[in-house]
Amino acid sequence: MKRRVFIQTTAAMMVGTTLCSAALAQNAFPSKPIRFVIPSAPAGVSDVVARAYGEHMSKYLKQPVLIDNMPGAGTLLAVRNVLKSPADGYSLVVSANTIVTLPYVNKSAGYSPGDFTGVSYLSKMPMALVVGAESPYKTLAQLVAAAKKAPGTITFGSVGIGTTSHLPVELFAQEAGIKLQLIPYKGIPLAIPDVVAGRVTLMMGTAPSVGELIKSGKMRALAVTSETRSPSFPNIPTFAELGYEEATYVLFLGLMAPANTPPAVRKMLADAAEEAKKDPELRKRLEAQGQELATQATPEEFNTFLRREEEKMKKVVREANIQTDPS
Repeated sequence: MKRRVFIQTTAAMMVGTTLCSAALAQNAFPSKPIRFVIPSAPAGVSDVVARAYGEHMSKYLKQPVLIDNMPGAGTLLAVRNVLKSPADGYSLVVSANTIVTLPYVNKSAGYSPGDFTGVSYLSKMPMALVVGAESPYKTLAQLVAAAKKAPGTITFGSVGIGTTSHLPVELFAQEAGIKLQLIPYKGIPLAIPDVVAGRVTLMMGTAPSVGELIKSGKMRALAVTSETRSPSFPNIPTFAELGYEEATYVLFLGLMAPANTPPAVRKMLADAAEEAKKDPELRKRLEAQGQELATQATPEEFNTFLRREEEKMKKVVREANIQTDPS
């Protein structure tokens, strides 16, 4: 009987010690530099946004935030790197929509959306469907009518299958009941001259990529993907206004952590990001990149948004049978 009591007491002490150690470890976070892994080269939008947040968050966390650019394999190099790192909050990935859509497009992605959890919704930006200034299509209705009359003859430029320049077009095409022909490019800057010249009918572009071309009259925007009219494209109607509510799409950037990262660590990182959002200088830098702050302010709200995004895009990928080559 005494032996049983001793064993139970010892076990309880061990559990208590473990829990105490875990709590102390979390309370000590962060005790070393934090790494933001970026799935793109320096100077891209995600890189600029990550650096802006990193500078502000480091003041709150009292530790440096290091930027690790890791482009390649359609964001998979960065995503896989973070998943292989310890789930302790010191390695995070700054990702766009592809983090919840790529596993459905590429069966060899090597992860599922549930392997990650959202820490902070950093920024968002709408996309505009644009045509060249000399295009015969002055309105979205004219474009849809032409596409229905001659299926497959209307082309669009995209940086690849399943990307953020492809899936918003597919969302619109599916709701409109039209068939469009994808023309792949290695980068949006390479697609723009062909759209301007009319060699390719249309593309989806962000304010940084097509905003000045619209203002200068070299491109014409027919609709934007945001829920309401965007400050970046104030005079352009939304798809929802034009009768295509399902074509609403937000290109977001978010701070993501492996799903089993301790909740206390995730909260501290989220709090640091929210503090950064209060700084007018951060907002100014984001706006210069065509970015807007999201209304989702907590990890729970961000993760609810991510799950909705996943379900919506999974349906699009399935119905259009979109698949890319394994990476």
